[in-house]
Amino acid sequence: MRWALSPLSLLLICWGLSGAAVALTLAHLDRLDLVQTFMRREHLGLSVFAATGLAWLLLGLLAYAVGDTAARFSRRRQRKGTAQINLIRAAYLTFALNLLLLGVTAVWIATAAAKAGGLINLAASVYIDSLTTRDLLLENKLFTGMRLFYAALPATGCLATALLCLGPLPRQIRCLLLATLIGNTLALLILPIVMSQRLLLLQLLLSCYLVACLIRGRLVGWGWSLLAVGLFLGLWMARESITNPMIDRPTLDIGTQKLAFYLVNDMWNGFAPLTVEVPHTWGGLNLEGLMFLTFTDGYFARILAPRAEALQEVLGGGEFPLLTAAYVDFGPLLGALFLALVGFVIRRIFIRSRTSLGFAVAYAQIGASLMFSSHSVYFTHQNMLFSLALIAGLLKLVTRQEIPQPQPDLPFFRSRRRPKLHSPPLPDSLVRQVTLFASQRRRPHATTPRHERA
Repeated sequence: MRWALSPLSLLLICWGLSGAAVALTLAHLDRLDLVQTFMRREHLGLSVFAATGLAWLLLGLLAYAVGDTAARFSRRRQRKGTAQINLIRAAYLTFALNLLLLGVTAVWIATAAAKAGGLINLAASVYIDSLTTRDLLLENKLFTGMRLFYAALPATGCLATALLCLGPLPRQIRCLLLATLIGNTLALLILPIVMSQRLLLLQLLLSCYLVACLIRGRLVGWGWSLLAVGLFLGLWMARESITNPMIDRPTLDIGTQKLAFYLVNDMWNGFAPLTVEVPHTWGGLNLEGLMFLTFTDGYFARILAPRAEALQEVLGGGEFPLLTAAYVDFGPLLGALFLALVGFVIRRIFIRSRTSLGFAVAYAQIGASLMFSSHSVYFTHQNMLFSLALIAGLLKLVTRQEIPQPQPDLPFFRSRRRPKLHSPPLPDSLVRQVTLFASQRRRPHATTPRHERA
């Protein structure tokens, strides 16, 4: 069942389920009055769902599959695993790093609560006006890029799950890792109600499941999967019931129709740029995370501002999905090549995940982002890149490289002849005995030749 964990399978599962849900929603649109209301508010028309957009999505999937297949059959020598990871030290560092991330997030919330009159008043303001509370939290950030610490919680939770699945650990270590996983789940279950970053909880749940399946080599934990689905749907319903207080409907009805609208909106973003001619942003979408981490996002934002402004006409709520973002960035030809390159790189990471803990955690993070790639390009987001850098740095501290043994220099051409076995030379002492104790036999006198006789 390892094929079900491959990147191409995850991509097909995501787009297949999203497409089926959107088709079912549009087929029964007359019964979903809230979906129609939200679509009119965002100016989403049904005319964009044309054959041109479908053709590009299929071409994008085909280009990704070509790159994925090329990586599968590329012949590269597998590196022998000479690295040894200290699991005990890795567990301690994972707990310490996660404690730092949670501490920064707690100080952030405490600072915002102090300006709101206390934590109780901050919690009460969520039910009164969640958008104002969200703006209050964003205005009281401790430093630039502080939200990266909050967004890195899925990565540390995924690493804790991987260490738990690797093998037997002392009871104290297992308790620390379980505390890390449970603490991150609770944090990402409560905070997104205000911050509207529900994808972080989905990222945590999916990546933990993927890394557990990768390490065990099979699909595991169906019961835990159902619990994860329940947690995410519970968060979704709670968020929608708070942000839509004026709608006199049951929470289940509001949450279900809002989820259907989000799926339609994401697919609309995937089809709309294919109906008109759009200016290309040349990496402004797919490389935005790299620009943010290199502090060049402001420079490129000024350059690409006219193009980004023109794209608002074909963008509903949210962002462009993976397949369409490649077209908007680079056009049809270069966009297909970019998707093929993405498929090649992610497949190589998946292959390396069989023998490397770091690559297993990295692929679990990337694979989870592929599961909602119909919503956005998250695997190149600054949150993802920062999380992968944290995990790589932590594993570097707990990895010990074995010193390779020197290998003899072998000639280019070897002879097939077997070398002759020469007897070892005698030591000097034996040679002296041979020369000192010569034989006492008298040698016979040599006869004189006839021609020399007198």
